[in-house]
Amino acid sequence: MIGVPNRRSILLTSTVVFLAGIFVFALQHELRPRSTPQAAPEASPRAEPRALTPEEESYAASLWEIHREVTPSAVAMSFAGIAYETETHDARQLERKIEPIGKFFSNAEQRVRGLAVPASLSKVHGQYLEAMALYRKASDEMLEFTKDGARQHLIDAQGMGITASEDLLRAGEVLWRGQYKPH
Repeated sequence: MIGVPNRRSILLTSTVVFLAGIFVFALQHELRPRSTPQAAPEASPRAEPRALTPEEESYAASLWEIHREVTPSAVAMSFAGIAYETETHDARQLERKIEPIGKFFSNAEQRVRGLAVPASLSKVHGQYLEAMALYRKASDEMLEFTKDGARQHLIDAQGMGITASEDLLRAGEVLWRGQYKPH
């Protein structure tokens, strides 16, 4: 019977679309033309971004120590939800996977708050903090689902994860330009 799509198929479809979007973004980023020394000045309409100051570099390096743990945790959270929806349907197993991830994001948020932030990077720092808060809230939503079974929690968590991922990409473009950022 063809009818209204259920929430499981909506969640699965939106997760696939989200992952495809990240792939397309990364592909576009990697395939964009690079300026060459022989290029005419008008061929490069954007000015070259300024180099980070030593204070900004120190902040970026400190944040990277946290960030390198954030990416696999965010992916693990997404895959736990996907595995629940497509394979296990075991709320207890989902809870066991999400609890440590939620604790990680709570700790990561506190670690980011504790960094010395140059005034010039306060906006980027705010974006990164918001991403950590969203990932923590997303894990909380997933845990709420394991308690009450309300699927809206999973849908809300997925939306928060997408927004958090976008915030991380924007912050990464400022702090780690041209470096591989596995989001």
